[in-house]
Amino acid sequence: MFHKTEDQKGSFLEQTKAARKERALEKQRETACITIQAYVRGWLTRTKVTKTILDNFDAALQDIPEDSTKPIHIPSHQVYKQVSRLAMVWKKERDKERFVKLCRYLVCSLDSESPKVSYVGVALNKDYVLKWITQMNDILWKCCIYLKDLKLEFSSDSKQAVLFLHVLVSFTSTNTWNVLKNKNMEMLKAGMNQLCANLMGQLFQKGFYLIMKDILVHGLGQIKITLKNVSLTAIITLSLRPLIAANFSDKLMTIFLIHILSVPALIQHLGKLAPECVNNMVTHKIFTKSLELLSSQQSMRIVFNALEGNYALCLLANLLELALIEKESSLKSLGVPSFVVVITGLLESCQNYVVNKQSNLTNWHPVLGWFAQPMDPALYSSIPYVKSQLHILWNSEITKIIFGDYLSELVKDTESPQPPSPTKNTHFSGTFLKKVFENKGNRTNIQKNYRLLGSPEVQRIILICSLYHTALNTLTQLQLDILTGLCYQNTLLHDLWLFLCSLGPNCGMKTFLDHLAINTKCSAPEFQMLQLFCDCMTHYVTILDDMEMYEQQKSFKLTDFIVLSNF
Repeated sequence: MFHKTEDQKGSFLEQTKAARKERALEKQRETACITIQAYVRGWLTRTKVTKTILDNFDAALQDIPEDSTKPIHIPSHQVYKQVSRLAMVWKKERDKERFVKLCRYLVCSLDSESPKVSYVGVALNKDYVLKWITQMNDILWKCCIYLKDLKLEFSSDSKQAVLFLHVLVSFTSTNTWNVLKNKNMEMLKAGMNQLCANLMGQLFQKGFYLIMKDILVHGLGQIKITLKNVSLTAIITLSLRPLIAANFSDKLMTIFLIHILSVPALIQHLGKLAPECVNNMVTHKIFTKSLELLSSQQSMRIVFNALEGNYALCLLANLLELALIEKESSLKSLGVPSFVVVITGLLESCQNYVVNKQSNLTNWHPVLGWFAQPMDPALYSSIPYVKSQLHILWNSEITKIIFGDYLSELVKDTESPQPPSPTKNTHFSGTFLKKVFENKGNRTNIQKNYRLLGSPEVQRIILICSLYHTALNTLTQLQLDILTGLCYQNTLLHDLWLFLCSLGPNCGMKTFLDHLAINTKCSAPEFQMLQLFCDCMTHYVTILDDMEMYEQQKSFKLTDFIVLSNF
């Protein structure tokens, strides 16, 4: 009897539990159905709304011609509303053609002088101005995003790149805004200029220079140059605008050097494809401002650490190209010490990574030799251009400005020393006459006015020699080119020889020995000058033929070689 009661009770509990689970499952199924229906209905609604927005946008801009020279008459407020809605559902790949059409409209609208047609007219309404600025920031950044993904070797992509750059150029300056040409609009020009500067500033904050660098490196760093004149001009114009707006602040100049002026052979390509950009850089004194910035050791360190060896070498090459362009103006006034110090500093920074032999930690560099940093594959095609730029450093025009004329003036009254007269090995000549000639020679040496190592004119020559000595030890694969270039610079090598002779008896031997007691490692700039001369003379003698050395004796006479060997 008790067992039967317990079985009934257990069965009742099981049934109750099963019923409870069934109700819970039913509730879950109901919730799941509602959730699925909500998602489906939401998706259908969003799809419908998206389709409506896209259809309305397409209808609003269906009359935009591909030829931007044709006028348009679409009300700007109508387009503004459609663009605001498009931004809510925008997808990069799906809406690319729509965005291209929008960019064509924006460019065309600026040709109109009517505020109702020009897209700038929307910003003249105080109810829309803040939203318009936000919208333009978004549009301009989308232009940069699309630019980054384009393959400029394809004609269609190249045309789109020109269009996107056109939008960026047009809306970061008021120069093409015809609506401001009306007399009653002139008072707004200052405010609109500031608005453009703010738009450019927003692009800068998001990484504008990084994108421009990528485009320049890929467009110029190939065997076939894919960037055209229009695109190059637009990129350089855009790159200079933040600098001009910030009055060439150190921060902006540092970023400009790191991302733009370090592009391989940039100045050389600009000279061939867009010379007006080079003129623009000269006008804004980019070369002078770059030297002023890099003259600071801290700025030099920041720039080099960001670039490392590969791109620091490209920055150096571009500075040399600018120096050649401004050889008659800025270089003459800044050659020594600014130019020499900056170029030497960049070479020394690269030299820290140059090693003498191969190892597991080194990579081969076509200019620097074994280098303790990996070679960027994007630079291989640009190396021939960079090499030709580096040759400017020992170009006759550059050496004449920073070295030649000043050195020639210093030594114009200096005579080559005569070799010591041979003396017979007799007791008489070894006693009385020997002492007489020695005393006479000592008195002659005392009467001469020798230059001191610490004097300004000597330090200037030492500084320049240190530059070329550093170049020899850094650009290891161009050593023969450097030596040959210096040896055949008219009288440069002979003038340097006369300069050494002016430092004291026997080419300043005592002066150098006294200095060696202080600097035992021979690392001082004074010894670098001496090493440079010895390297050049060794190379010079090996390339002379017998006629040049013994008969013509153009620069060095045989007596000079005798004194040299004695030294």
